[in-house]
Amino acid sequence: MKPAPRVAFVTGASRGIGRVVATHLAEAGYRVAVAARSEDELAALARETGVLAVPLDVTDGGAVDAAFARIDDELGPLDLLVANAGTAGDPRASWEQRSEDWWRVFEVNVLGTYLCARAAVQRMRGGRGGRIVNIASGAAYFPADRLGVQTSSAYMASKAAVMRFTDALATETAADGISVFAISPGTVKTEMTAGLFAALWDQPGIWSPPELAAELIAFLDTGALDALSGRYIHAANDDWRSFPDRIDAILEDDAHALRLR
Repeated sequence: MKPAPRVAFVTGASRGIGRVVATHLAEAGYRVAVAARSEDELAALARETGVLAVPLDVTDGGAVDAAFARIDDELGPLDLLVANAGTAGDPRASWEQRSEDWWRVFEVNVLGTYLCARAAVQRMRGGRGGRIVNIASGAAYFPADRLGVQTSSAYMASKAAVMRFTDALATETAADGISVFAISPGTVKTEMTAGLFAALWDQPGIWSPPELAAELIAFLDTGALDALSGRYIHAANDDWRSFPDRIDAILEDDAHALRLR
């Protein structure tokens, strides 16, 4: 008997990296639900790929729970969550921003990731298992003056929080057969990065194709790297296809984690 298609949910999927990931998974045979606040763009993606469009603000806990319930009803039990919804924030100095604008970055990037992960885990426990991929960023650890471009302090701090949340959640869910990863897609040309890296837009050697993130996520969902649950993987800079042969060394070195050395 042919197994049922796997069910995936991709947030922040109306454009950019999320759209590429959702399209890649749909083309690979997944039943895919996509979420974003941009209803028109979601509807267009649904027409093009056959995915289920679920308009959603990931910072609204009640709306998140309703979205996951809808996926249960229309697509079946969830196997893979890709928590991609995020915002870059204001690159100006921290004291020049309104506190509510600075905190909004945390609401989207951290609270939104948490709310979606919580709803996913509640469905994956009890023997079903599943995988959660949280979209992090090298901004969590690279020097603040990298590339000579001012990066949002809220964005940097929020992505570090996503990496630590991933580490903690992986430990909490290990007994339930749930694997949790944080990945960086690399520096991808999107509407979000256009404002942050406008001065570097035409500079070669910086940009990563979003397809790398999609391929990494599909690879993670094969289970090949479940032993590395809780770790951080860079889609563009890491030779992640070789990781299955290097798992013992990675664990022994406690590599691919946000640690003091």
